[in-house]
Amino acid sequence: MATLRFTGTTMPKTSEELKTLLRETLENSSPMDDLVSLVRDLAQYEQRYGMASDDFADKFQRGELGDAMDYVRWATKYRMYREARQEIKGMFSVLEQYALPVVA
Repeated sequence: MATLRFTGTTMPKTSEELKTLLRETLENSSPMDDLVSLVRDLAQYEQRYGMASDDFADKFQRGELGDAMDYVRWATKYRMYREARQEIKGMFSVLEQYALPVVA
């Protein structure tokens, strides 16, 4: 996931400067970068709680785990992971449909 970090000395001076930085960051990010970052985050949760993310998501959805903030964050990351994976699958589908040679 693309991230911007500012310090007191690197903080944008104007809203236009901030908009430019945001636009450049979004243009230079990719769904694959997002997926890699999410996989790392999910692996940390899985290691911390000793549970696979898909098992966690099922239990969380059923209300079996409560609503601790860490669980909410994990559930959100897992949802984002599934969406990123779906987006990448869609991109590959388009590539396979239009960019690969047809074998007769």
